[in-house]
Amino acid sequence: MNYRSILIALTQTMGLYLAGFLIPVLGQVVALFTPVPVATAYVRYGRREGVSALLASCAVIAVLAGWQLGAVLFFSFGLMALGLAEAMKRGLKAEYVALAGGMLPVLAAVLAVSYYFTHIGKNPVVVIENYLAKSMAESARLYTSIGLREMATMINSISPSFIHYLARLVPGIVVTTSVMQAACCFGVVRFLLLRKKEAGISLSYPSLAEWHSPDSWVWGLIACLTLLAIPQETLRLTGLNLAILCIAVYTTQGVAVVEHYFRKAKIHFAVRSILHTMILILPSVAFVIALGIVDVWADFRKLRGPVQQT
Repeated sequence: MNYRSILIALTQTMGLYLAGFLIPVLGQVVALFTPVPVATAYVRYGRREGVSALLASCAVIAVLAGWQLGAVLFFSFGLMALGLAEAMKRGLKAEYVALAGGMLPVLAAVLAVSYYFTHIGKNPVVVIENYLAKSMAESARLYTSIGLREMATMINSISPSFIHYLARLVPGIVVTTSVMQAACCFGVVRFLLLRKKEAGISLSYPSLAEWHSPDSWVWGLIACLTLLAIPQETLRLTGLNLAILCIAVYTTQGVAVVEHYFRKAKIHFAVRSILHTMILILPSVAFVIALGIVDVWADFRKLRGPVQQT
């Protein structure tokens, strides 16, 4: 067993995880990449090293900060790291690596939440809705007390129907956020492994500029649009939750198309990053989503060849 790799992964994991609690704003962003050291050690050195680094990190965090934070580390970032790494070891496609890493912590959370709310006999959706309403009311009171009446008025103007729908869109938001986080962590792990080409590690994953979603996934988009057209709340909510994931998938594909042409124009990485950020925070993001959807049929980058594969 490679103890040096375990120690390095343990130290890096703890540093990234604790940054989320110790450093305002930036620390929360850094903490999102907590799965990276364990996943990298798992793929580079082996399953024993990866799992040992994760368990050691959780144990140290539990001793230093309490078992609750140790459990959060394992069931959120830890499971994501294991899902990513095992999928990479098995040679799964990039999109399925992201799904494996993103869905493991979600499934663990679903099991825990289902057990808890079954035990207390309450509807989780109603609990979330009441929590959101209470939080907004408390925020409005806080802004009023410190003299920011315009902010308080804006919060009070949020309609109950918005809170009603927001609470019921939590599944789509959680799944999409987790899968996108896993995709970002996968990109970092891939980059780190490619920097050191070692024996026994074969990475055939495409770069972002070469990636496209499986063509068969377009049926998910079609199902989403169909459900949204049906005037029945449960089906429409299912369609809206599915729409959140579809938007994430085809936004990524649209970004990949744009990245392809940026690279073709030989634009520097730093400039490309700034341009992508500007595109995604402006209304132009709608064009990127449309570009990703149209690329399923247009194949702007000619990646699929003469025969369509799914």
